[in-house]
Amino acid sequence: MKCDLRTFFALCLLVVGLHACTMQDHVAPRKIKLSTPEFEYTDDFKMRFKIQVDSLGDLPVTEYGILHLSFFRAQNDTDYTPRIEHGARMQFDQPVALGVNSYVYTGNAFQGKYFFFYRAYALLSDGSVSYGDIKSFTFGP
Repeated sequence: MKCDLRTFFALCLLVVGLHACTMQDHVAPRKIKLSTPEFEYTDDFKMRFKIQVDSLGDLPVTEYGILHLSFFRAQNDTDYTPRIEHGARMQFDQPVALGVNSYVYTGNAFQGKYFFFYRAYALLSDGSVSYGDIKSFTFGP
């Protein structure tokens, strides 16, 4: 009986020890940290949008750029938050890098619009999204 009790305790210690050795702390990967500086607007309707990248994080970026929502005067949409599922994408064409990344937009998505909201975004390899702060701009008076 004494031998069986010792064997039982030895097995318990072995199981607990092995379990403790195989447990690892789950560390969530750090995401890219970015912000949305003001864009530069010229009279010939070229717009230089910028993204400030302060930290690249642990997850690779698969796509990044500016999300925007533009509106005509008196348009009734009240959701002014650009998100992947709600807004148009302006994808930057250069690899993401620390510091200021910029892209010159020459399209006409804002033509005739009265105001728009925009923010930086980065799609990550795990399918998650990091966003910058939201900015807005109103054309004309």
